[in-house]
Amino acid sequence: MRLSGLVAGVLWSAMALPVVQAQNAGFTPRRDADKIPSYELVSIHKAPDRDTPWAIHDSPDGLTATSSRLRSLIAEAYGFSLGQLNDDQLVGAPEWAKTQQFDIRAKVDPANVEKLKELDKAATMMFEARAMASRTPTFRMVMLQRLLEDRFKLKVHYEQRVMSLYEMTVAKGGLHMQAAHPKDPEHGSMDMDPGKLKGENVPLSFIPVMFAMVLERPVVDKTSTAGNYDFQLHWTSMEDAQNNSADDSAPSLFTAVQEQMGLKLQPGKGPVWVIVIDHAEMPSEN
Repeated sequence: MRLSGLVAGVLWSAMALPVVQAQNAGFTPRRDADKIPSYELVSIHKAPDRDTPWAIHDSPDGLTATSSRLRSLIAEAYGFSLGQLNDDQLVGAPEWAKTQQFDIRAKVDPANVEKLKELDKAATMMFEARAMASRTPTFRMVMLQRLLEDRFKLKVHYEQRVMSLYEMTVAKGGLHMQAAHPKDPEHGSMDMDPGKLKGENVPLSFIPVMFAMVLERPVVDKTSTAGNYDFQLHWTSMEDAQNNSADDSAPSLFTAVQEQMGLKLQPGKGPVWVIVIDHAEMPSEN
């Protein structure tokens, strides 16, 4: 996915993410949308079934997507947990949207390449993270939305539905993470591997996004706590458990989160934003 690479060596601003109540539309509209260029040259081809993960990569003049299904493209374009979107959060998708893979190459008009570079330069990782918290689409999301609306004739809307989720709270005894005191207060990093998560100067409000990726279920921040933290988390990953290569000393994720971070993940139910597909068509190849 496009943002999966961000978790290895991600740069952050030291500002804590604001907790913003999502609007009824599911998104906070961008006021500068009319200044964002669109992809003018788009090539789409059905891709053969591949075992390799789907990927979306931004380039100075556009975007390249490989082995990407429409559900993955929707997840990227409409903003759920670093591109993750579980089946319950996508309603009304035609069957081919979950199975048919596409290779896509999209470019902006040459006259807009410099504008795109300037937008990329301004879109620091902090802006990306703040966009997730406030449910404001990044400019790249706006561009992909337009592509899907044009080539897939996609029409969607948002609804809130009650479903299973995890609530993240502060465990008894308080946080075990260290408050961040970086030499460079403007940046931090996060590295993620199966069963391992290391963060430096990471906003607490972004941690549920990472847990949602691992648990494949929405995670709601109920800590009422702000600030940036340094931490290391080690647990038995699903991959290790399936391969019988788990470290016997490594606890489950839920135990590790409580013991090593002072946080608690509890199952619950609550309102979750879902994407409802009103219309979608198989795109013509070119």
